[in-house]
Amino acid sequence: MFLQPHLEDRPLDGGMDNIRGRGRMRPDRMSPNGEGRNRPMPPNLVEHIMAVAKEIDPELASQLSEMCEKDPDAFDKIIRRQGHRLGSLVRLREDDPELFEVKVTELKTDAEIYHVAESLRGQDSASPSIKAQIAELEGLVRVKTAISIRAQTLYIERLERHLEGLQARLEDTSARFDEIVDERVAQLLHAVGDEQAKQPPQRD
Repeated sequence: MFLQPHLEDRPLDGGMDNIRGRGRMRPDRMSPNGEGRNRPMPPNLVEHIMAVAKEIDPELASQLSEMCEKDPDAFDKIIRRQGHRLGSLVRLREDDPELFEVKVTELKTDAEIYHVAESLRGQDSASPSIKAQIAELEGLVRVKTAISIRAQTLYIERLERHLEGLQARLEDTSARFDEIVDERVAQLLHAVGDEQAKQPPQRD
């Protein structure tokens, strides 16, 4: 759910910059020892996060804006835990449009789940109207789970392609071992020769 980090949000490979963005926004780590967790987020940080959300998807930004107005505490918790996703999505939109659409849909569904779950707080679960809301919540969670499976599938497909590329490079390096060594030695000797040629002749 939106309020809880998931395994699928963790990068599968540190070298796959096309799958994740670097320089993630982590409002919960604004100071050492986690002190930033208990501090209110600066207005300029909130504005930046909302601007990124609007750039990614206007509907998502609208959902976050409404939540910020109606329940600032909940908004604060969500951004502190999931704000880094927004920074990753900016790059993902350009690098992998298919995965980008899946992750944006996942974020929207998370927001809907949160709204429905909050509306059930303190309600009588035996009430027919509340039962209908519970059924809606279950449906949203099912959708969210299906989206997460799709996102994981896409991650795995991209990781497999990445590994295939690494394997091809390894095989090429192994096949051209002697050639690569000779080329590197020639480069080093050439560089040493150039340095010696630039040195002024020594006087006796």
